[in-house]
Amino acid sequence: MRDYHGRRRKYVLNISWFFSQFSEEGVPLIPRKMVVASNPVVEVRRDGDTWTIRMNTLVRTVEYVFEPGQTVETETMGGMAQNVFTIEDDKIMQTQKSDTYTTEVIRQFTEDSLIMTITHVESGIICHRYFRRL
Repeated sequence: MRDYHGRRRKYVLNISWFFSQFSEEGVPLIPRKMVVASNPVVEVRRDGDTWTIRMNTLVRTVEYVFEPGQTVETETMGGMAQNVFTIEDDKIMQTQKSDTYTTEVIRQFTEDSLIMTITHVESGIICHRYFRRL
């Protein structure tokens, strides 16, 4: 992966496609409405082999600290989940599994943007979120 992350990089949401439909899968109504209405900021950092992805929304801040291939447990709005991250070219891929769902996230980086493609495996719903670099 190109060294976009030697320093802290931040991205702000520009537009989303099908995120509202995606978030209907297992997210309670009130937090879902707040998340859909917010413009999150994503921060990506790399320190050696350790990566940090932090997303700040109106509802909460989600932070993943990981090394590629490791399993990381996180609390989601739908309960606890296991996450595995891999890195390939200019992409960070994440598979998140809980007792009730599996989500696949591809974060693709360019010089000035972050494109997130999120798939809810069980329903087949795919959403796209486009962020511009700050």
